[in-house]
Amino acid sequence: MTEPAHGDVILYSYLWAREHERGEESGRKPRPTCVMMIIVGRNGRNRPLLFPITSQPPQRSGRFVEIPETEARRANLYTPAWVIVDEFNTDDLATSWSIHDARPIGRFSRKFMARVAAGAAAAIRAGGARNVPRG
Repeated sequence: MTEPAHGDVILYSYLWAREHERGEESGRKPRPTCVMMIIVGRNGRNRPLLFPITSQPPQRSGRFVEIPETEARRANLYTPAWVIVDEFNTDDLATSWSIHDARPIGRFSRKFMARVAAGAAAAIRAGGARNVPRG
């Protein structure tokens, strides 16, 4: 099995921060989730950040990136849809029990992933991003 790559959209049992805060340990259902690989640490290892994708209009208080129709087609998603960028799961994708299927259902372009990264970076700099570690 190959691990998901940067820009892949996978089915993952995403654990929302609000569920984690209530003591829940696993996501309630598999949902489309955007994989963003970043390089961290001196060892140069990749670390996946997993951003949830929703078809429900996000709250105005949150940070999100709307998925354009062309990107939704690439990722095999329906529109309207949004990537939530002010919270994310971190997980070891090689051993995770939360991956419903490691084969991507689709993939976002590099250009769109740059928008997701910029939104996430802005949320992190503002102190408003929440990380839910899973693995």
